[in-house]
Amino acid sequence: MALANIKTGQTAAPLQQLQEINEERRQQTENGLLKEALAISNERCNTLVSLQNTLILDLTASVNEIKSDNSFYAKQLSESVQSAVREMREITQDERKFKTEVSQTIKSEITQTVAEAKARALEQVDETLSEIKEQLKATAQEIERERGDMKIVHGFRKFLFRATPVLLLAQTFATMFLIFG
Repeated sequence: MALANIKTGQTAAPLQQLQEINEERRQQTENGLLKEALAISNERCNTLVSLQNTLILDLTASVNEIKSDNSFYAKQLSESVQSAVREMREITQDERKFKTEVSQTIKSEITQTVAEAKARALEQVDETLSEIKEQLKATAQEIERERGDMKIVHGFRKFLFRATPVLLLAQTFATMFLIFG
């Protein structure tokens, strides 16, 4: 027997009906909460998407600016490298010219030094030859004097060699004269 509600006059529903009603209301409440949570989430997602779009635009502008700066710096770097290469080529050419000049200067100095050394050597050889000629003349004169002296000595020896038998004979006669005479 179902009891009647005093205020409304309705009779009480059985427990199963109450559970069904309760289940229905719980689902409605859950659906409402889910819809509300979905709406809040959707609103937050839209805010985040709009914030991300703003960030993407800012980052795109930054990337484009960096690309522009990068191409500017790449162009400057290319110009700097080309300038450095030109300077290096000029320095290399100057170095080659300098080496050529130094080589020619060294060659001419060596040639001049060799010529001077040769002239000096020839002078010394001439001086030495002059001294040797003088010494040879002195030696020749010495030899001539010695030859003259040797001729005198040789003549004296020859004289004595030939005169010895005559002198011995004279000595023998003188001795005999003194002994016998």
